[in-house]
Amino acid sequence: MNGWDILLKLAKALLAALLVVMLAAMIHGSTWKADFEELEERVETGLNLSGMQKGDEQLLRRLYGLNAGELKHWVLYTAQDNMDVEELLFVEAAEEGQMELICRAMEKRADTQKNNFEGYGPEQLKLIEKHVLRESDPYVLFVISKDAETVKAEFVKGLYQ
Repeated sequence: MNGWDILLKLAKALLAALLVVMLAAMIHGSTWKADFEELEERVETGLNLSGMQKGDEQLLRRLYGLNAGELKHWVLYTAQDNMDVEELLFVEAAEEGQMELICRAMEKRADTQKNNFEGYGPEQLKLIEKHVLRESDPYVLFVISKDAETVKAEFVKGLYQ
């Protein structure tokens, strides 16, 4: 075997390895480092905000037990009417370890809302049970709405563009 044969075999092996890595990345998918404001805009377009109000740090703490100062970015919308359950919380975690804490807080909020409406709000209860909780590090999306799937789709589109 001469030097060219060895070099050719090495090149083939490297190309095969590169192909495997590229295929794995395509199958698994990968998110771009999306901008929070752009994602927020996309998420908000998927939701009818007319009957909702933007929440402040105090409401974030009261409803979710999350400290706004410990999050990188966040936006909260809640229903204006106490009998409505529509809600949106979109968060960018400041640190890796926060993702689990944020998701637990969102699940706890869904459970609290279920308990609040159980027995007398069947339509509201259906929306709560179909809530969307989607995470893609460092972002977490929580939506209770008839438009929850549309909001989730906009979020995913924003991540993978």
